[in-house]
Amino acid sequence: MTTLRTPRSAAGPGRRSGWTAARVACAVAGALLALCSLGLLGGGGTAVWASATQRHGGDIDLGTWSYRGNGYALASDTADMFGATSGWPGPRSLLGTTRIHVTSADGADPVFAGIAPADAARRYLAGVSYDTVRSLTHHHATYAAHSGGAPVAPPVRAGIWATRTAGPGTQTLTWPARPGTWTVVAMNADGSRPVAVRISVGAAMPALPWIGVGLLGGGVLVLAAGIALIVGPARRAANAPR
Repeated sequence: MTTLRTPRSAAGPGRRSGWTAARVACAVAGALLALCSLGLLGGGGTAVWASATQRHGGDIDLGTWSYRGNGYALASDTADMFGATSGWPGPRSLLGTTRIHVTSADGADPVFAGIAPADAARRYLAGVSYDTVRSLTHHHATYAAHSGGAPVAPPVRAGIWATRTAGPGTQTLTWPARPGTWTVVAMNADGSRPVAVRISVGAAMPALPWIGVGLLGGGVLVLAAGIALIVGPARRAANAPR
């Protein structure tokens, strides 16, 4: 008697899947790389867009902040001079030449702005009532108040400034990237109190277009690698013998 064998169903329990553990791991890694590429592409696109469309007079606008203190001066926190946490600019090679525009709160009173070595600024402000800008959150500044009296000499006669400007209306400090620890000081031109100013910062940021292109290129490469890690195992799994 001939025994007929029934073919095993393709969906039966004996079917072998083409998705091995190694192929699944490759596909997961590819998906993660694809996600990472989105951040690189987004950052690169933003950098290129900002460099092409957000320049004013050759500078990229880094923001505008208002500061108000009860003392005779407002000073940056030197710990933040190389970062952006306080909203005061820092001498970085990435920024290139930085321009700091200072205007009194009412737009008319003469103001003074200067940048000095941190130690020299500290000596000039010793015993003076002034405020140090500690941080800036959602455009609200926090200060550390220093008690004291009036400065011994008006700021224009202090002789400590690497660069300074004074006068009515908007005054501009031009600051090339320079090594060292520096302090930015804003005062009323006559050395009176209180001090209330509006500060806008712009920087040349000459490397920004190249940074944007580099991020875009890196994002494309990472995305291509991610796609390859997903597509390759998927094809091998689909063509695997059953």
